[in-house]
Amino acid sequence: MKKVFTSCSLGDAYCVKALLEAEGIGSMIRNESLLQGQATVDGHPSVWVLDDSLVDAAESIASKYASGEGSPGGRSWKCPKCGELHDPQFTACWQCGTDRPEER
Repeated sequence: MKKVFTSCSLGDAYCVKALLEAEGIGSMIRNESLLQGQATVDGHPSVWVLDDSLVDAAESIASKYASGEGSPGGRSWKCPKCGELHDPQFTACWQCGTDRPEER
């Protein structure tokens, strides 16, 4: 088992785990309890691949996610109506309800 991704955000760890599972790569998250105020020796939430033979593919997926290239929906976007900044996975503005503009 090898670590392929670490983040301060448990949400990011879950996104990477979901992307890996979509490609048939089994993984697990360690250090989930950090958000509950329980410090651990290992640090931040991290994603670990269960099958070492799939580490290269998993690292590629995790790297693309970290760069914004592989995250669901692409890059962060700004609402054209109210200017609110959104993470890539959102398809409508949480503030005013405006749909995400099409990427060009």
